[in-house]
Amino acid sequence: MKSLATRILTLLALMGPVSAHAQTLLNGGVLTPQQYATMKTAGTLPAGFNGPVAWPTWTDDGSTPPPPQLRGGGGNTCDCWIAPDGSYTLAMQPNDDGSSSLIPLPFSFNLYGQLYSDVYINNNGNVSFDAQYTAFSSDPFPTAGFVMVAPFWADVDTWGTGQVWYKVTPTALYVNWVGVGYFNANTDLVNTFQLIITDGNDPVIGIGKNVSFCYQDMQWTTGDASDGFNGFGGTPATVGANLGNGVDYIQFGQFDQAGAAYDGPFGANDGVNWLDDQNLVFNTSVFTNNIPPIGSGEFLCDTLEICAGTPVSMDFQFLSPEFDQITTATAYAPDFSNFTIASNTSGQTAQITGQFTPLPTETGYHVVTFEATDNGIPPQTAVYNIVVNVQVSAVMEPGDTTVCENSDPIDLYELLGGDPLPGGDWTDPNGLAHTGIFLPGEDPDGEYAYAVGSGGGCPNTGIVTVTTTALVDAGSDGDLNLCNDAASANLFNELTGQPQAGGNWTSPGGGAFDGSFDPSLDQEGDYTYTVQGNSPCPSASAVVSVVVESAVDAGEDATITLCTNAAPLNMLNALDGNPDNTGTWAPPGGGASDNNFNAATEPAGVYTYTVPAIAPCVQQISTLTIAVDPLPYAGENGELALCANAGNTNLFAQLGNDPDMGGAWIAPDGSTHSGTVEPSTSEPGLYAYVVNGPNTCSQLTDTAFVEVELHPVPIPSFTVAPDSGCMPLTVTFTNTTAAQFLGGGCAWDLGDGGLSEDCDGLVHIYTEAGWYNVRLTITSVHGCVNDTVLQGAVLVEEAPTAFFTWTPEFGTELNPTMTFSAQDPNATVFDWAIADRATSDQRQVSHTFPNLETGEYEVCLRVEDRYGCADSVCNTIDVLVPTLFIPNAFSPDGNGVNDLFHPVVSGMVPEDHEFMVFDRWGQVVYRTVDPLEGWNGGFNNGGAPLPSGVYNWRLIERPVGTSDKRDWFGTVTLLK
Repeated sequence: MKSLATRILTLLALMGPVSAHAQTLLNGGVLTPQQYATMKTAGTLPAGFNGPVAWPTWTDDGSTPPPPQLRGGGGNTCDCWIAPDGSYTLAMQPNDDGSSSLIPLPFSFNLYGQLYSDVYINNNGNVSFDAQYTAFSSDPFPTAGFVMVAPFWADVDTWGTGQVWYKVTPTALYVNWVGVGYFNANTDLVNTFQLIITDGNDPVIGIGKNVSFCYQDMQWTTGDASDGFNGFGGTPATVGANLGNGVDYIQFGQFDQAGAAYDGPFGANDGVNWLDDQNLVFNTSVFTNNIPPIGSGEFLCDTLEICAGTPVSMDFQFLSPEFDQITTATAYAPDFSNFTIASNTSGQTAQITGQFTPLPTETGYHVVTFEATDNGIPPQTAVYNIVVNVQVSAVMEPGDTTVCENSDPIDLYELLGGDPLPGGDWTDPNGLAHTGIFLPGEDPDGEYAYAVGSGGGCPNTGIVTVTTTALVDAGSDGDLNLCNDAASANLFNELTGQPQAGGNWTSPGGGAFDGSFDPSLDQEGDYTYTVQGNSPCPSASAVVSVVVESAVDAGEDATITLCTNAAPLNMLNALDGNPDNTGTWAPPGGGASDNNFNAATEPAGVYTYTVPAIAPCVQQISTLTIAVDPLPYAGENGELALCANAGNTNLFAQLGNDPDMGGAWIAPDGSTHSGTVEPSTSEPGLYAYVVNGPNTCSQLTDTAFVEVELHPVPIPSFTVAPDSGCMPLTVTFTNTTAAQFLGGGCAWDLGDGGLSEDCDGLVHIYTEAGWYNVRLTITSVHGCVNDTVLQGAVLVEEAPTAFFTWTPEFGTELNPTMTFSAQDPNATVFDWAIADRATSDQRQVSHTFPNLETGEYEVCLRVEDRYGCADSVCNTIDVLVPTLFIPNAFSPDGNGVNDLFHPVVSGMVPEDHEFMVFDRWGQVVYRTVDPLEGWNGGFNNGGAPLPSGVYNWRLIERPVGTSDKRDWFGTVTLLK
């Protein structure tokens, strides 16, 4: 087999002469860049071939980097792009799939726990640490075999256009791919992007971060050899970092199309224009299973310079490095008065927009913070602080003024110092447009910004600070009317409007006053309150006019109790204290009442005495609570009728119309009584209830009566006929209760669910066997109830059954005697008939049948029970006597007559049948165990009949009903 080198040299010979730029292959062969590109496009690069060791020297020595590409503007975006300058070095000559030599790093770069101090820069948009990578078709991360940081891993080709530059500092490596094209030397679309890796302590990308991807205009994704067409499609480009162990990686996306479509790191392939002007800053020094969200935006720079009054919209993205994570973002800027979150969308890529317009008063450095938290385990949070410097022009000198709030309008332009230009715009302290004419008392105090034209980086702005001195307010005049018994009043509280505290009072005589008016001591009149004004505003005064009135007396509350028959009461005299006699009385429930209370006709309760007063003195009210003790009331007379078996009864409940409780009972014989009637011991008659009056009516009594009647309890009785029998059983029940107890109703419970209300008696049929208890309940004409239960009053038994058994099962020749037994235990009379003859009247009978021949015999039984109920049955009995017939000749000639020879038997057990035929030499010529099978004359019934002659036979049978078999022997003549 030819070696790889031989095959490559053969291929080169076919491709033509090698140019001056030919390079040495890894295995000693040479390829021109054109030849390499041809093989790459055709997909014929040998396996394991990683491209040329070095590329030809570029005609330009590369000492001068290309000029920086500028972007942005307006003063309110910043640029992560650090343009290559004289400190940069060309990483490699123009090439395709090439790499730099090993570049030492003066610091350690941490890639997921692996520390590296040197690096290769690979032309295809990545840097590596363990080897040069010429792979031009990228893999999605994670992927084995590649240890790299890839701002844009794709098929970069700088033969046609673009260069790769780098710079090393003590803490960082800068790599810039500037305007690079795609394979095969295509120049119609170019990409510009940058990689910075640090030791994590370089502020250029932020302390705690060690990788930054920065993008300018991104125009293509795929080279021709990666199935791309016009820079797109085919194998997508990969953006991220990969340790090569399948575990530690980060991927921001894969890109294979134009446009800005993006659905997260692990969704569908994305549009490359999403990367335009993006800055992705993250940390690969990660020691957690969950990587914090990665921030991305146009504002990840050192300081954002903005001008006051210019609207700022800050779009920010947070990427979730892990698959299927959701990130939620927020933003805040407490230094900016009008900072708002215009939009906020959570997802694998969180999108948030903050907006604000810095005020002239907000010049200087501030911080806008974007923060995001993912839902990983454990959740991780990333915080990005954007430093903002708000600038204004300083060509105008500030002015200030102090005015009284009722002063005339002021032209703010006249208060500016320096040399302000006319025609500018005013902004009030709240950032709202203003006319420049300050209206005291209406416009807010504070700094008014005047902006006109542009100078330096921002418009010219001047500030006029306006301070308004408020008018002092003594309030408005007030009136105060007091009663002479009122508490002291603070006159300040009587002023209307919005009086200010801290003023001075003067009395009606002009003397000093402390502001607290005591109506029992101080004089009526006008009291003046004065508040000293603050320059340039005057002082203010207000007056409180005070009038004092005299109080009235309604006395003090009192309570009294009267008997209903008491004399009329003077209620004013019953009040405590010294009430004025100018008041009026109101009874309970309202209305009017005179001063005299009549206990017999007027309601008890609270009587209100009201004495009117002149405002502000209030009317005075006192109350007289009158209780009226009622006359004693024993209630209305009652009646009580009880049965002798009733429970104890409380006589008080028999009285009508709510009698007084607590009285005493007197029995019909004049003795004291408990008030409870016990029917078994109490006597009928008139019981008296006597009640005394309460409290003030204790000298009075009242009596009521309850008449008590006692009635006997019924004594039920009945008869049953018959009281037993077989089912169905018809029973007659007769009510034998004494007539004096009847008249209120009867109720029968017959024990089987049957019920009746017939007092004369009834007939009932029982259809089920069993013992039945019968209950009779009697209600008298007075409602007295009693019952009686006759336990086991009726016994119903099953009708007899003529059922019998016999042994043995059948009669035989040797045992023709059989025994028959009746089985119904309730049967008492037996009548047997065997073979049409009466034979016995006993429960069991034996009979001997003829044993000479087989026969069938009828056995009948009639039975009766003790009630005369009868039943009968007949069964057929077999007597089996064995019989045997064997012919002595047969002619098996096929004419259908006497063709077979076999014995005819009866009374034998078929299972024990065995029949054999022997020739004259004793040989068995036929044998069977089937009682129905005969010999046809052939050998074992096969073939033609045997010769004519005499044959011996043997028959073995077991007669039915015996245990021993029997043998029969004989001869038969076979005729032809």
